[in-house]
Amino acid sequence: MSCNAEKICFITCVNNENYEKEERKYLEHLYVPEGYEKEIYNIKDACSMAAGYNQAMKHSDAKYKVYIHQDVFIVY
Repeated sequence: MSCNAEKICFITCVNNENYEKEERKYLEHLYVPEGYEKEIYNIKDACSMAAGYNQAMKHSDAKYKVYIHQDVFIVY
């Protein structure tokens, strides 16, 4: 898989629907530089956090991947 240099993927393992909704709200409103696109990838029901992150890493072609815990809310 080739990398998409103009894409940023935010990856989270989630097991709490309330955290997922709140986190998504912040990520959807997050500013990214002009010319870049944002991808939000939430993993549910992973056997471990590492396994979930690996699954998402293989799924996304984004050059930049940000791995965050479900209760982390990026404001700016």
